[in-house]
Amino acid sequence: MAKKKVTGEDGKTYVMKEKKPFYKKIWFWILVVVVIAIGASSLGGGDKSNGGEKVSSAQSSEKKDTAESTKESETAEFYNVGDSVKVGDATYTLTSVSLTDERNQFDETNPAYVIAVSYTMENNSDEDLPVGMDLSAYGPDDKKLESYPNDNTMGSVAAGKKMDCVEHFGLGELGEVELQFAPAISLEKTANFKANVQ
Repeated sequence: MAKKKVTGEDGKTYVMKEKKPFYKKIWFWILVVVVIAIGASSLGGGDKSNGGEKVSSAQSSEKKDTAESTKESETAEFYNVGDSVKVGDATYTLTSVSLTDERNQFDETNPAYVIAVSYTMENNSDEDLPVGMDLSAYGPDDKKLESYPNDNTMGSVAAGKKMDCVEHFGLGELGEVELQFAPAISLEKTANFKANVQ
């Protein structure tokens, strides 16, 4: 940094440090790199393939050829109720998606329908994983559904353990609902499930 000597109105000489422009400061370039990295990871190559690796399904009792089941998991656009899918350090099993009459008397949104999404999360990592922020839902109109304040599961799952979870969402119309699972602290692609709510 260059120092500049300036004589003040009082006749005294002062030494002033010249400030660097913001683009020459290290914090600016660190911020630029982080923003670019986040942007690149969110683009994910632009393909529409489903994330996660299918571990098992509700139809696993039927005997399938190994090559057939591998081909099915590679080409699955959406997983179904009963499927278990590994995403990063977590395995999600969607157990049910159903309508519920349970309402929160303090909620002012008054959705036409409320769905309860039940799933099991298995922690395959060496650390606790948070639960409750790992699920997003989209309605038949492809709009993101708001979480409905019923008895939703929040907390964490210890390493190597499982937890049964429930999340509620307000729904405007009946039809096919898309559910996207991924651990809250993961950059993995989401595992996308579809369920028909009638």
